[in-house]
Amino acid sequence: MSLLLKAFPHGRPGPRLSSPWMSSLRMSSLRMSSPWISSPRARLTVVVSVLAMVAVLLPLAASAEARSGTRKQHASRHHAAHTVPGQPPHNYVMPATSFFSFPNRSRKERLAIRKRVLATIQSVWGGRRTRIGTPLRTNGTIRIATWTFDDWDVAKALAAAHKRGVSVQVVAARSANRGHAPWRWLRKRLGTRLHRQGRPTTREMYSFARQCRGACRGPGGTPHAKYFLFDNVGANHIRNVVVQTSANLTTMAFQGQWNQAQVMRSANVYTDFMGVYRQMRLGRPVARPYHVDAMGNVVDYFFPHPGATASQDPVLQILNQAHCQGATAGGNRAGRTKVRIVQYAIYGERGVWIAKRLRHLWTLGCDVAIIYAVTSRPVLSILRSNTGRGAVPMRQSVVKDSWGNIVKYNHSKWMTITGRWGRSRATYLTFSGSANWANLAFGSDEQMQRIHSRTQAVRHLATFAKTWRQKTSRRPGSDRVVAFGRTMGAGP
Repeated sequence: MSLLLKAFPHGRPGPRLSSPWMSSLRMSSLRMSSPWISSPRARLTVVVSVLAMVAVLLPLAASAEARSGTRKQHASRHHAAHTVPGQPPHNYVMPATSFFSFPNRSRKERLAIRKRVLATIQSVWGGRRTRIGTPLRTNGTIRIATWTFDDWDVAKALAAAHKRGVSVQVVAARSANRGHAPWRWLRKRLGTRLHRQGRPTTREMYSFARQCRGACRGPGGTPHAKYFLFDNVGANHIRNVVVQTSANLTTMAFQGQWNQAQVMRSANVYTDFMGVYRQMRLGRPVARPYHVDAMGNVVDYFFPHPGATASQDPVLQILNQAHCQGATAGGNRAGRTKVRIVQYAIYGERGVWIAKRLRHLWTLGCDVAIIYAVTSRPVLSILRSNTGRGAVPMRQSVVKDSWGNIVKYNHSKWMTITGRWGRSRATYLTFSGSANWANLAFGSDEQMQRIHSRTQAVRHLATFAKTWRQKTSRRPGSDRVVAFGRTMGAGP
């Protein structure tokens, strides 16, 4: 066996060299074992020659390896330099339309709203930061107003967005989130300061998770609004995405509630919501909290509306413009204006005056139908009266356990009017948001939107028909309903 093979029985370490020198080295090794090298002096001469060649070639091989490693490191640095800072892990933007979730159907339908909100959070662009650590103004932003927050996946997605340079600001209720671990965890990750200490100008891009003791913009009530604002989303860097909804950021919102969401991509609507949000995050009452802004076919409404009377109620103002006969489109086959309502809670003095107006429209010939979750005996007695045309068609959309407790319920809050409304005989109107039809809404932060769109009205009507047909939608009983804390529970 040659000396080289004895020294390196598994082959010489390092890359194979394909060169005349290496060929010569291999040939020398072969000659050492050849029978024609018979004399000791000849073998010694060959060995010395081979060792000299090895001494020359090994440094050259090491130098080649070093150059190869340097090229790889340079390529790695080059790749890192061309990675876009703050690039989100997903590429999704919620389409500008309406969505509805059903807790009693498939996983896809349960998560119809939540999965899209989560994916959009994961698609907002971050970026570099200023020298004091705040995101640059060119980075993406997420603004969230919600009542309750109890969803680990959403909390982690928001924290990850903040880490990649997104400006994340969340406002929620203080009392409603006691004991919610995801909310407590998110507050630790984002912090609770309105701006960097000593630098109030950082407020616009600073990240935080803040809470309001009562209504953020009013003297009482609660921060019951539920809307999510996104800017710089997806591969195309979509701007001005507005999601206003009845759904809180909780697991209950998709496991145990029917909910709706309206998505818009509009600079005007986004600016309007942002103006109200800037007031909410301060957490103190404003002089004129009730805000209405009309933008083409969209009208935004924001509560609180302290001390509002029936004539100042936006729901009654909309219903008062409905005319029951003479619809040329959107109504039923007899030309009657169609009113469809899905409302979680109708009760109290406000519930009574809305019920009276609905009853009057029914008497005048409007095609009225209502789906609700909880209500009160006075409201039921008005709507279920057998006088005139008889009872207004109604269904209670809830799931009860064996004890009669409500465990799943329709949490949506929307209405459609199609047919004759105002001066039009072919209106397609939707009115949705976060507010229940009760006096408590007047003192709370709430958002609502009136949209004139045939496409959106048709989507809502299809959802109404689907919900009405479900086994979970039953004719109402005669139970009275009492309020306690967050929810409404049916009493005997």
